[in-house]
Amino acid sequence: MQVLDTENSKFTSLPAPERAYIIIREAILSGEYLPNDRLREDELASLVGTSRTPVRTALHRLAQDGFVVFHPNSGAAVRGWTRKDAIEIFQVRACLESCAAGFAARNATPRDIRDLEVICDEMESYQLAPETVESLSVLNRKFHTKILKLASNSKLEETALSLMDIGFLIRSYRFFSTKDEQRSLIHHRDLVAAIAAGDSDWSSSIMKAHIMAACDLVRTSEE
Repeated sequence: MQVLDTENSKFTSLPAPERAYIIIREAILSGEYLPNDRLREDELASLVGTSRTPVRTALHRLAQDGFVVFHPNSGAAVRGWTRKDAIEIFQVRACLESCAAGFAARNATPRDIRDLEVICDEMESYQLAPETVESLSVLNRKFHTKILKLASNSKLEETALSLMDIGFLIRSYRFFSTKDEQRSLIHHRDLVAAIAAGDSDWSSSIMKAHIMAACDLVRTSEE
């Protein structure tokens, strides 16, 4: 593991825990640390150029975001998902969020519709590329979270959100081609139209198709 030159790093001015979070996350996303690799605090402190305390704080934040998992007696490791895990997550999300979309169609106000349209506008302003994946993932989560909130069912929202760690979403984008991303954006627009129309069945069916399309990308991937 190479020690980062923190003196010349663009992250030097950041608070140590934030700097540690960003650098460790980038190391995970770039493949420098692979799924299930153990994350040793002393090694990471050398990488980041800090003491172990900011690293420990960063690891707990990374765990909340779905990048890291803590194992009893062995500490932190890079969280990994098997293909089967990912497929099951998408399948459960399709069931939960299609239900939520149906509820949202009954509850959404014109202001809610406009909020969803604004998120669509933001997502469509990006071209799919390695440097835009995080922004697209955050906006995608924001879009789905808004629909879950419109369902006005706290248990449904809580359960569905637990399956949408930002780490999982960012990694899922590696399966997307530009064509796949465009299809996903069209689904979002269709969802807004269905919810605006107050049509629960239409909204539910689009949401299920939208999530299962992503599931199929994982299922058929050669990775």
